[in-house]
Amino acid sequence: MKILFASGCALRNYKPELVNRMTSFLTEAGIIDGTYEICCKSGQTIDEETILIDCCPGCSYKFEIYPNVKVVSLWKVLLNSDFPFPNYNGRMMTIHDTCHARKRNSTEMQDTARELCGRMNITLIEPLKTRDETPCCGGCAKDYETRKKMAIHRAGQLPVKDVVLYCTGCTRSFSITETVPHHLLDLLFEEETDGLTVIR
Repeated sequence: MKILFASGCALRNYKPELVNRMTSFLTEAGIIDGTYEICCKSGQTIDEETILIDCCPGCSYKFEIYPNVKVVSLWKVLLNSDFPFPNYNGRMMTIHDTCHARKRNSTEMQDTARELCGRMNITLIEPLKTRDETPCCGGCAKDYETRKKMAIHRAGQLPVKDVVLYCTGCTRSFSITETVPHHLLDLLFEEETDGLTVIR
């Protein structure tokens, strides 16, 4: 059975250098056999039994209906690895849960994102509406003005400006508000998040 890292198109387009660094870590740690770079919307399937290590909630939602495929969250894999987590010295942030983490009726994605923050010594302050009660950030909107309105509304519900995100679509939405978005991949490598460069 092959184990492949599927980073997702949006994340590869956003920060290819960080995806490469994560791929190198997973390879050198003996966790993966290679990468899977075919878009989840392509309609292609995988013939042989494969484990896909995935970090895009949208891709994960699609991959789970593939026959012969088991999807494992990258965040869960990292929690059980020797990844050199940075130390944010208790910095206070909040977190926004992506729609796909709610639609799947599973808390694993929500839980592992929070556990990763704990490993990085980030103090999370939960919003009043969180986890399965999290309202959409506007990433699902069909036009920019609607997206902006929804994003600003959600941003106004957050207890602090620094917000942890694990979805590129959410990252772009919050980048058009007065919050300071932090994608998990950026946090892991101590990089600034520039959500306006996300093509989503």
